[in-house]
Amino acid sequence: MRAAGIQAIAVHLPDEVRTNDWWCEDIPQEQSITASGSRDVSKRRKTNPYDAAMERYLEDPFFGSVERRIAGTNEGSVELGVKAAHRVLDAAGISPAEIDCLISVSMFPDRVGSGDAGYLAQSLGTGGGAFNVEATCGGSMTALLTACAWVQAGLKERILVVTTSRLSRAIESDDVTLRLCGDASAAFLVGPVENGFGLLGAESLHTGKTCGTWLLDAVEDTSGITSARQKIRLRVDPSISHVLRATAEEYLVQTTEGALAKAGLELKDIDFVVVNTPTAWHAEFSANALGVELNRVADTFPQVANIGPVLMPFNAYTAAVAGDIKPGDTVLLYGFGGQAEASAAIFRWPDVILAP
Repeated sequence: MRAAGIQAIAVHLPDEVRTNDWWCEDIPQEQSITASGSRDVSKRRKTNPYDAAMERYLEDPFFGSVERRIAGTNEGSVELGVKAAHRVLDAAGISPAEIDCLISVSMFPDRVGSGDAGYLAQSLGTGGGAFNVEATCGGSMTALLTACAWVQAGLKERILVVTTSRLSRAIESDDVTLRLCGDASAAFLVGPVENGFGLLGAESLHTGKTCGTWLLDAVEDTSGITSARQKIRLRVDPSISHVLRATAEEYLVQTTEGALAKAGLELKDIDFVVVNTPTAWHAEFSANALGVELNRVADTFPQVANIGPVLMPFNAYTAAVAGDIKPGDTVLLYGFGGQAEASAAIFRWPDVILAP
């Protein structure tokens, strides 16, 4: 079986930077996505790393959010994805026709009930097939592992994964959850890499315990971008805080242990950790839960907030650009998707092309 891994990565951020000043009046903390059932954490003995890391943010009306990028009203998920895809193809010197498969991960696409894969492939002019992966915020990890498996098996030679976050369109402007979310896109190429590099081992667990915590429906969209003037709306159930606090450590630790075992490695062999960071405390929580130093864990939440499935490739790209991930490093990648799956994977980082 040949080695497969990431060959190139690119990211795209919309121009608009929305700071906390955009919200003129503070929304009472009781309306928060995370505060319900959590505000008494400081009154109890800390029982897990999640509570301990979260505690100091409970009195902040923005829960650690500093700024987030927001796409223009007329900028859809396909347009965001195309921009990242062009960047990665240009940086790698690859023509769209050389792509033999495109995988799209959109949260959420421009149409209700249909993803962006075919639209992206048509716009870019890629060769081969195209399909969508839906695993909520963990979709980019699911797509990465799927792409690696196809390349390892010799079924595909070069796969383009495009992931977008258009969360600002899906969350109502008066919903405090919007303060924690932003828009972005990323694209990465998966193909053969040097023997001994790329994917070494992976483990996934379904996140069925989180079912019912995210609520989706279709509502009218006045932007004119979405099909039939309908858009997906995202809301959260008040139980979300309790469920995440009770399950976050379990999913992270169990998948990491499984991935390490399949790679024949131990945690001490990991040079850097890339987790999804949907909150201000996720990097600290992950470091404490795994028992690694915080400076070995990627964290872009202060710059971009929660960008859904784009978090994993965006955090990996940012860490590589900063020199925290270098060719030859052994890297733990982790993605969590509510109501879908959590996945950890061990990669030996090749000389990945980082698009400017």
